[in-house]
Amino acid sequence: MLQRTLALMIFTLLAGCGQSEPQKAEPEANNAPQYSEAEVQKLIDVCKNRGGNAPMKELNACIKLNKYSHFHTLDLSRIKIGKLPEDIFDGMSHIRQLFLNENSISALPESIKELVDLKVITLDWNKFESVPEELFEIDGLRDIYISHNSVTKVDQGLKNSKKLRRIILSFNKLEEFPTVFSEMPNLKILDLASNSISRVPKQIGGMSSLIGLSLADNKVEEVPEEIGALSNLTMLDLSANKLKTLPVTIARLPNLTQHVEEHSGFVNNLTALGFEEDGEEIYGVSLLKGYQTTLPVSRYSGINLLFNEVAVLDKEFCDVFFMKLDSKVSVNCKKMF
Repeated sequence: MLQRTLALMIFTLLAGCGQSEPQKAEPEANNAPQYSEAEVQKLIDVCKNRGGNAPMKELNACIKLNKYSHFHTLDLSRIKIGKLPEDIFDGMSHIRQLFLNENSISALPESIKELVDLKVITLDWNKFESVPEELFEIDGLRDIYISHNSVTKVDQGLKNSKKLRRIILSFNKLEEFPTVFSEMPNLKILDLASNSISRVPKQIGGMSSLIGLSLADNKVEEVPEEIGALSNLTMLDLSANKLKTLPVTIARLPNLTQHVEEHSGFVNNLTALGFEEDGEEIYGVSLLKGYQTTLPVSRYSGINLLFNEVAVLDKEFCDVFFMKLDSKVSVNCKKMF
């Protein structure tokens, strides 16, 4: 609890609030610090973390305000804290979006498990070496963003995150394709771009719900035929690898061959895709509209095969609605891409 005297002076209350923390087992509404309208607006601006240079005592007040309010978003990004206090998330079960990017942290405190309503967590640009195990116990978690870290493995415990639909693991240090993803029935978006993966396992065929998959900028030399079992796959990015051929099973995937009305091309950044259920009914009123995904999945599709060693594709690839190919690639059909 924040009622304990923290050794870190960065978490003292905003002096203008004029009250010390009440000694209660749990915070109660009638004990909430009293803020003027102007102070509340100031703290809301701090919670948005515009510019990322807010004074630490005000960030603490932002945390306090979240405890005593119905805000659903907490942004503690870019405060360069290094380590989070163990009790920092006590009393914040209502938080649905949490931003902790750019903080040089390598672990999460146990109190993260109290965020029982958490749907989205952003951990980009930190020092994690694996996906934090504490997240496996948050049943409703849907999106994990953990790019630009030092992740070398993904623990099998991640399969307990039954509702996880998106995981962004680009720009890490993975050398193997984590097979645990094949045991996650609701996973729709998987971004493994810019790692060091050389082999794609046959278990990929078990990822039947997958809509978007990026393996761009890896060391992949071969894709197994089992990828043809991904009947919902709509976007496949295999650019900048060492591929010399592609299994024809990819060309038979129904969502890659169907005509798309108002087609908007290929999305290179899978983090930009939104889902119909995104919005107030899940996340509540967001204070960080800039982080909201806005591109509808239904308008994007295709295969990106740029910067590989493929010379010839089977004629069945003529049926793929949209492909990005190097000019040297020969496809035995009249269709132009």
